[in-house]
Amino acid sequence: MSLSSPTIDTAPALAASERAAERGGSRLMRGVLIGLALVAVLFVGTYALAWFSASRLTASFMADADASYEAGNYIESLTGYEEFDPARNAYVTYGGYMKVLNIWASPHAWPKPASLERARARIDEVLQQHLTIEEAESFIQANIGGRNPFMGPIYLRLGELYEQEGDIESARMVYEEIDELFPGQDDLIARAEEHLARLGSE
Repeated sequence: MSLSSPTIDTAPALAASERAAERGGSRLMRGVLIGLALVAVLFVGTYALAWFSASRLTASFMADADASYEAGNYIESLTGYEEFDPARNAYVTYGGYMKVLNIWASPHAWPKPASLERARARIDEVLQQHLTIEEAESFIQANIGGRNPFMGPIYLRLGELYEQEGDIESARMVYEEIDELFPGQDDLIARAEEHLARLGSE
């Protein structure tokens, strides 16, 4: 007579194990989703705070620039300036239109404020209508070796101002240096070449 081992039904244990694994996987997924949501909220909150701070600084700098413009201090309206405040015993920075553009220079800065276009329009207006030779020369001297994005346009404008004053040789020298000093600025180089071609035909 042979003895047989009793049959053990393992199905309930396997089913319980599978259910436990599913619950564990579900909890893990919920944890991952909650973590991602918290990261997203933190990112959005940080960006919103930075954007709000940039907007407040923009409004302050625009007010400073407009005040300089209305007072006829055109180069200061472009670049801003620093002034010592005895009450604070420190230098205080006043904004200019160029500083406003610098705040929003990053392509990732969005949404951009409406005042940005007004700052660009004022910069063009000052360069074309109010800039003097002395101011242009002073700006160039102060920014030699720097990375001011308006160095090229102001340098070209200096050549145009020389030309308007009848100093053709100085104007020609400025136009001839544009391609070497500002490589890659194709619009600027093209304008300088147009001036040179016109002077050559006169």
